[in-house]
Amino acid sequence: MDSTGPQTTQKIASTPLPFDVANGFYRWLPLIVLVFAIAYGWLLASLTPQALGNVHWLASLETGLPQDLKALVRQVFIGGILAFALLFNLAVVFMLKQPGLAWLSVFMAGVLHCQLVLEQFGLWFIWPDQPQYNALLHISLPLCLIAMGEFTPHFLPLGRRSRRIIHVISLLAFLHLLATPVNIPGVGEASFLGLALAGGAFILLVVLSQVRQHVLARYYGLAFLAILVGAVISFLHTTGWAPSTSFAESAFFLGAAAGSVILTTGAASLLSSAGAAPANDNRGLSVNAPATTDRQDPQQRLMLEVENGLARNSMWLEYQPKVRIRDAKVRSVEALIRWHHPEFGYVPPDQWIPQAEQVGVIYPVTLWVIEQACSEYPHLTARYGDELAIAVNISATDLTQAGFEDKVTSIIARHNMEAKDLILEITETAMMTDPEASRRMIYTLNRKGFRIAMDDFGTGHSSLSTLASFELDELKIDRSFLKGILDHPTRQRIFRATLELGEALDLDVVVEGVEDEAVVRWLQQFPDLYGQGFFWGKPEPACP
Repeated sequence: MDSTGPQTTQKIASTPLPFDVANGFYRWLPLIVLVFAIAYGWLLASLTPQALGNVHWLASLETGLPQDLKALVRQVFIGGILAFALLFNLAVVFMLKQPGLAWLSVFMAGVLHCQLVLEQFGLWFIWPDQPQYNALLHISLPLCLIAMGEFTPHFLPLGRRSRRIIHVISLLAFLHLLATPVNIPGVGEASFLGLALAGGAFILLVVLSQVRQHVLARYYGLAFLAILVGAVISFLHTTGWAPSTSFAESAFFLGAAAGSVILTTGAASLLSSAGAAPANDNRGLSVNAPATTDRQDPQQRLMLEVENGLARNSMWLEYQPKVRIRDAKVRSVEALIRWHHPEFGYVPPDQWIPQAEQVGVIYPVTLWVIEQACSEYPHLTARYGDELAIAVNISATDLTQAGFEDKVTSIIARHNMEAKDLILEITETAMMTDPEASRRMIYTLNRKGFRIAMDDFGTGHSSLSTLASFELDELKIDRSFLKGILDHPTRQRIFRATLELGEALDLDVVVEGVEDEAVVRWLQQFPDLYGQGFFWGKPEPACP
């Protein structure tokens, strides 16, 4: 636990996501894909229009300007809604500086083109006498699938396997897009429909698997439902299985616009209200507390800028030593994340990490810290010795992430470290959030050779039987145990009993928050005890 002050309640550990804002290329990938699709479509339509062929779905459409004024007004209205959804998303992307949301803009651009084609409004008003632009549905439809697929990892925390499957679906859609002018047997509207159904079904399964754990998944599920219902109604109308009505004709576009607005407003509202809404994991959506909104407005801003903080090097790690009390030898160091915000200055961990856990952005932070700590390990061993271990903090959310153990294993392998060189600290409260899930992940991590520490012991509600059921290596006693310990024999007896408990479970015991020399002298009566606190050193960078 962070020793910057008694009010600090949590810290972090983590690694850069390969498809996140920390990588400059992927930061601009939505724009790159959109520009490429537009340029590719324009070239095909201008240079080789005959290669585009015909879109069978358009064969039954009437051409020309609708004679019914109501139909014309409806087409203009639907186009306006789609354009509004596109512009609204772009405004939120620029305002919140969240490039991942730009995939929704790509999706809406593709849907807008589909609407202009299928409603014949584009041929009448935008590209008259250029029917080949209608055939660019071969490009805009795969573009929609790519955008929805690539948007998903930015909106929901996914495991490595789910990410890879989505990227494969996007790649196949992109290859389908490229194959537009090439007559390849088996590649056409039917194959794309099959790919779209498979991709949509997989994304839906991913969303449904996270609905209970993540508020953002509920927004995604609602948006996906709107798009799906619209697509189904439009399909039934096209095949003649549903009556022809104005709503049925525009159902897909209305659903797409509604889905885009739901996702955009959902992400924005959750991020902007995170600082003012008390955590409430069991009740789903949290409700803002008006009395605290003004006081916590900076926390709202901070949640919007966590990823930018990682990408712009305004976050860094400092390390505090954990020593063997009898000889003051450093055995390990704890990695503590620091953040200097360009507007708010230094932001203590307890003012943003709990909120980051609530809105679901803590996992990439955790991975970033692990990556950073491992990269700085050689500097730390040069100072403290080759037997040094690094301790990082992980949250309850991290324990529920599929593939978390594989990500951590790949990080240490990339930096030529062994599993024993990394200590994963988990608070007692985090373990008790979901004991069964925590027990399974801790067991897996322990079997891979990682050392597991229970942090802040004494502040949660774990029973002795529950404690014994976890595969632990270290027990960290909360700083509150040392309060007034020199003057209260009862506190001393409780402290001794806790040490005996650790010894009975064959755990290394570390006492936190040691700052006074008199307390250190009293603790030296326990030869196997470890300590951490300002007495032995304040947190400092690996290369001070």
